[in-house]
Amino acid sequence: MIPLLLFASVITGPEPIGNRVIDLTPPVSRPDTPRCVVTLFERREFAGETPLPIAYRPPAECPGPWRKVVLEADFDVTAGTQFDRTADLTLGGATLFVGTTMEPDAHYAPHWHVERDVTDVAAVLRHPAEGVAALANFIDKDHDGRVFWRARLVFYGGKQAEPYRVVLPVTGGLTRLDAQQPTFNRTLDLPRNLIRLEMDLFAIGQERDEFWYDCVPPGFAAPNPFAPTACAAPHREVEVRIDDQLAGIHAVQPVIFTGGINPSLWRRAPDLHALNLPSARLDLTPFAGLLNDGKPHRITLTMPGVGNSFRVSATLIGEVDPTRAVVPGAVIANRLAPASVTTRQIQPGRRADLTGTLLTTAERSGYVEGYIRTSRGRVTTRVAYALDAQLTSVRDTGKSDKRYEARQSMTVTNRGRKPSRHHIDEHDSLAIAIHVDPPLYGVKYGTQIIHTSERMTLGEGERDSSQTLVLKTFAPSSSVFSAPRSQPNPVSAMSLSRHPGQPCQRTEATLEDDLVTQSADTACLVPPLQTPGHPPF
Repeated sequence: MIPLLLFASVITGPEPIGNRVIDLTPPVSRPDTPRCVVTLFERREFAGETPLPIAYRPPAECPGPWRKVVLEADFDVTAGTQFDRTADLTLGGATLFVGTTMEPDAHYAPHWHVERDVTDVAAVLRHPAEGVAALANFIDKDHDGRVFWRARLVFYGGKQAEPYRVVLPVTGGLTRLDAQQPTFNRTLDLPRNLIRLEMDLFAIGQERDEFWYDCVPPGFAAPNPFAPTACAAPHREVEVRIDDQLAGIHAVQPVIFTGGINPSLWRRAPDLHALNLPSARLDLTPFAGLLNDGKPHRITLTMPGVGNSFRVSATLIGEVDPTRAVVPGAVIANRLAPASVTTRQIQPGRRADLTGTLLTTAERSGYVEGYIRTSRGRVTTRVAYALDAQLTSVRDTGKSDKRYEARQSMTVTNRGRKPSRHHIDEHDSLAIAIHVDPPLYGVKYGTQIIHTSERMTLGEGERDSSQTLVLKTFAPSSSVFSAPRSQPNPVSAMSLSRHPGQPCQRTEATLEDDLVTQSADTACLVPPLQTPGHPPF
């Protein structure tokens, strides 16, 4: 954890939470420049499964270039009973948002706000575009919660020049991957002068694959109707291939929706990222020279070992040479490979129908390297990927625990006229304890979850950032069926964010008996953002 010295603090509460939602995800940083707003759709109910068509028109009062573009959305659900639902928004084939909804109860009608920086797809927003907002919700005698949603784009002007950027949708929104169809293919014609290429990638588990970390390989499956589903391994990753060559790879991290494990855990505070799923950013620049050859190229998304269902979305974001129509190049070396995943039993169960203690590890270390000859000379790019993940799962008499920890990174190094290096690091940990004993909060056999998520981006100038989120929640029953949902649950949450040239921001909140206490520190002393050392190539 990062050492802190707090300078200023504002504390509120304890006060009734009302219909608010405790989500401490830091807001998107904004420039201090003139802004204008385009409403995509006003507050409206989403009922049934028909998506809402969107007819986007660029803002006439601020035609660009824009220093930043932010998507803002507001949701609310009426009091009653309803499942959590998946929501997504697409414009011009580019996915701008993926998230899920809060579950209400008889005395709670939650409302919440989400926002996302969509500046990188501004090329789509310069011209009129069609899109859809999708949120399938169904009303019946047992599920009467109605879901409402509104969305808008906020544009910030400024003198910062935008790069010569192109946006190329691959999936055109969320698409389904499952055991019968674990692969998506699309053939694209790309510009011939790409000098940088990235993929914005969403992956969200659905149905049983929402709990992919709870499945077990067939050799360890137990004859128990309440046992986890069988799978190749409790690990999910998306592979990106270009003309069948592995070009990028990202391991999916756990996110628990508000109906997950025990809905009592999430009554007023959702799990990290549940309402606003972050995308992964994969750098495909080593393949730019290959893609610039004027031929069609096949882009493939695949998830080996996918179980019931995942939905994925991919958008290519590229920069082109401002003066050269054709930028030649080639892939020099490709040492990428899927993660090495193993599961072994380190302690047998005390009964034949219990799996005991299982340990799953996933490891990856590899790189891909390519070059291009731009109008400013030759540039060589190496993208290195690393993954170290470990999941310990205990399912034994009177005990069900999981301990998950994963660190993955992507480091991009450029050699040429202006050498550069940027680094993306993700560190996630999840601890799930069911039938907690000895008692906590005076409750015997409760459920406790502690989730931590750290994200750091370095080497991107003013876009550098560091974000840490921590959530701890406890429910007084191991099953939603053994206690009323209205029973309160203690929750504590913390967020810490840093951006270059701005003060550190730390926020904490505690919730008990529907009374919330929140503190916000407007300045804190932390070590400056520094790029971790990596050997040159």
